[in-house]
Amino acid sequence: MKYADIILPLALERNYTFGVPVELQSLIQVGCRVEVQFGKRRIYSGLVKRLHDHKPEVYEVKPIRALLDTEPIVTEAQIKFWEWMASYYMCTEGEVMNAALPSYLKLVSETCVVLNDDVNIDELELSDEEYLVMQALELKRKKQEEG
Repeated sequence: MKYADIILPLALERNYTFGVPVELQSLIQVGCRVEVQFGKRRIYSGLVKRLHDHKPEVYEVKPIRALLDTEPIVTEAQIKFWEWMASYYMCTEGEVMNAALPSYLKLVSETCVVLNDDVNIDELELSDEEYLVMQALELKRKKQEEG
């Protein structure tokens, strides 16, 4: 199994390790953004700091949900500079990353989800979770139209 240390845009004392799914192992690179679940419900875009083969012993590793870039958006030299900045200014690498990256490159779990009227959805092909989300979005739209 391959693992990746991910810089999250949070004030965390350390970076967390996530598992790299088999389908991403040949594509993932240091400096690419990935989508990860941190905590029970929060989704973030983090940055791959390091790839390795060492499973953490302290906590259960969650898998990376998606690879957001086909090419790295920052270089290893920039990541080293962020390490120095975090040390020099006594902050975390996540805080440095959060300040360094433009907002359009950041993903947080407060993303707004709406139904796209231009897409025909076959409800029979949806999973139970997808169907429930679609129903909730349709109900929300109906209430907004009435109110």
